[in-house]
Amino acid sequence: MTTRHLVHGGRRRFLRVMGGIAGLPLVGALSEAALAAGPFNDYRALVCVFLYGGNDAHNMVVPLDARYPLYAANRGPLALPRAALQATSITDPVQGPFALHPRMTRSAALFGAGKLAVVSNVGVLLRPTTKADYDRNVGLPPQLFSHDDQQESWSTCTPGSLTKEGWGGRFADLLQASATSGPMPIGVTTGASGVFFKGFQTSAQEVAAYRSATVPIVQRIRALRDGDALARPQEAYQSLITAPRTNLLQQQYGEMAARAVAGNEFVLGALYSGPDGKGRYQERFPLATVFPEGNPLAAQLRSVAMLIAGRQALGVKRQIFFVAVGGSFDTHSNQFDATYSALRPGAADPVILYGTHADLLLQVDTAVQAFHDATVELGVHERVTTFTASDFGRTFTSNGKGSDHGWGAHHLVVGGAVKGGRIYGTFHNALLGTANPVDAEQGRLIPDFGVDQYAATLATWFGASGSDLGAVFPNLGNFGAANLGFMQG
Repeated sequence: MTTRHLVHGGRRRFLRVMGGIAGLPLVGALSEAALAAGPFNDYRALVCVFLYGGNDAHNMVVPLDARYPLYAANRGPLALPRAALQATSITDPVQGPFALHPRMTRSAALFGAGKLAVVSNVGVLLRPTTKADYDRNVGLPPQLFSHDDQQESWSTCTPGSLTKEGWGGRFADLLQASATSGPMPIGVTTGASGVFFKGFQTSAQEVAAYRSATVPIVQRIRALRDGDALARPQEAYQSLITAPRTNLLQQQYGEMAARAVAGNEFVLGALYSGPDGKGRYQERFPLATVFPEGNPLAAQLRSVAMLIAGRQALGVKRQIFFVAVGGSFDTHSNQFDATYSALRPGAADPVILYGTHADLLLQVDTAVQAFHDATVELGVHERVTTFTASDFGRTFTSNGKGSDHGWGAHHLVVGGAVKGGRIYGTFHNALLGTANPVDAEQGRLIPDFGVDQYAATLATWFGASGSDLGAVFPNLGNFGAANLGFMQG
């Protein structure tokens, strides 16, 4: 195997130090585009579910037609048995029969109901790229196959640039004034969003994953404990951090902390009543939908659902949410080891059906289904679109108990406005080497669609104009299609 675009620590540190410089030319474009954004009379939300570590999408979507034997032969020990795939079989009207991973029964049902679409072979690109380009190392994104760099490129849509603003942050810069009527920012994260929400002017509201009805998803920041003699410790702390400073960095830190305090107080007051005599809060907009217990992604999406339920109290017409599953998708050597699984295989079950990857996809499957049910309960399922993202795909070939870093991967888009029941883009078969025009090496797929196109399709549905798209996705003009067609108008 040829190793390409390895991480150079010195270069990466230099880019992070210099991060803001190349972004300056975008300021004018963003300012002009802001004139075109909004006003909005309806509510819409985008929910990014980031699968950190690089999801093995080759086992998330599997062909069931004549391509299956080649899939099984080339995947080796990673191949999912055909019999186990029947329960999650789906049919694309053009490309024929497929199946989702056997643990993704709910996602298969959403596909059948027309609420879920598969977008095939998406990845970080600078421009449309061929196998000849790859072989000659021409026009490729830098640092391919590096987790940190590809996560950043997915989030910024400016690979190879010194710009360190995320496309969520640039979008929030455009829409904040026209999409909100109060202090609530457009961007909301449950943490670990990296640079996705970093904008020129805006920042995201961070909330915690849901724990119980009496524990708020935002908390009052207290410098003093409950037992302290001061009657108003919150006010004392806020006065302390907002006191004028002569040091510029201290002053900026104080302003940021003050905004965090004010933001938490605003969300707390909008979504909860209380506290009562025991310090407990009550939700103003309780949900009947049951989210699965012990599922970290479901807990994050439960918090998102609460914020959507309180959208009028929060004064928002547009929101972008970022939730994530940690880096466990980096399944080099533990993809199907049953000792890692909460489930245990039956006596006749192949071990490949259990283990880390199966557990993670089950977590995604049940969490996204519950969240979709909550949007139906709230009457906004046609106004909320959930989509997956990940560092990259993985190799088609196995290294024994897992797979290695790849490039293009398949992604899921869910919601009432999705043109579901379809696989968008050509689903490439399991051919390896020269027989497959998009096989870079070992089944690493050269993406058919750039992240720019995938994100711009979502942004168009969200309410972006043509000038907005050019400002938020500066490389979009390099691609032939800015809209992949998987969203309704």
